[in-house]
Amino acid sequence: MFASVQSELNQVTVFLEKLYRFKSGHLAQLVPDFRLSEADQHLRPALVLLAGKLFPQHSLDSRQIVMGGIAQLIFMAQEIHNKITDDCPKSVPQFPVLVGDYLFAVFCKKLYEHDLLEWLDPLADVICRMNEGGMARRRLIEEGSPREEDYLQVLKLEYGLLTGLSCRIGGHLAGCTREQEEDLAQFGLRIGMAWGMMKQEYPINPKGFLEKGREILASFPFSQGREALLDFVDELEQMSIKLRLTTGSVPGALAT
Repeated sequence: MFASVQSELNQVTVFLEKLYRFKSGHLAQLVPDFRLSEADQHLRPALVLLAGKLFPQHSLDSRQIVMGGIAQLIFMAQEIHNKITDDCPKSVPQFPVLVGDYLFAVFCKKLYEHDLLEWLDPLADVICRMNEGGMARRRLIEEGSPREEDYLQVLKLEYGLLTGLSCRIGGHLAGCTREQEEDLAQFGLRIGMAWGMMKQEYPINPKGFLEKGREILASFPFSQGREALLDFVDELEQMSIKLRLTTGSVPGALAT
């Protein structure tokens, strides 16, 4: 899915694996039932890297590897916390709580070590908003009778904001303009929301979000990075079509 940045993603994996090994064991041992799809393993790091490749005049900044890893740490921590059920016995050691908290904490340390503290406030804000999204999901979707705007609110908070910030960071580290940063954030927001619709099988058609993503990319000059991102958007659309055929759901497209 992200072949054009596979070598860089391998570097992100090495970076993350060092952080997943605790004195008490590997993350996979402490949270043994936790699994991520291929897309969720690589989406945010790949967007950091591909956003940077939109500007080929700038060589790869090693901090893009770090920020790709940090974006994934935040997503992993949130996903692990989301797996904890309200009725989980209090007598059982809460390793997922501790592991999630560790992953949230370690990203601050890595920002400091790599001179990236300017991103602490935006990342912390996104984490707060993601938690707001989780609460909204439980209240509006899992326990309520959700409307389209409820789904969109949750998708933006839980999936859109982190992917949007990932794209913004990748472009910033590659030297893009402030206007291009905003365009990348809007692109990532829509891609994240589209992926969330598909992952959660919400009754919303991601087509409009993906089309807007293509429209934003068209404003950037031709580059291998732009073509790779366009190919990725096409892959998401094909995945969406297969999902609708499999589930028999044909949700209506929403304006974006």
